[in-house]
Amino acid sequence: MANGTTPDQPERLSQRWTLILLAAFVAGAAVLALAGPLAALGAAGATALGLHQLMA
Repeated sequence: MANGTTPDQPERLSQRWTLILLAAFVAGAAVLALAGPLAALGAAGATALGLHQLMA
């Protein structure tokens, strides 16, 4: 199994995706404070998509 897991354990999240999701959360939280929830969702999504493309 990948990432050293046993058949009983789910596969762990890679460090790449951990970094992407953390950055998306931080970007969304910052925009939420400034512009509201819809803009925060857009910023979080754009950050995740951009980092996914950049790190691929």
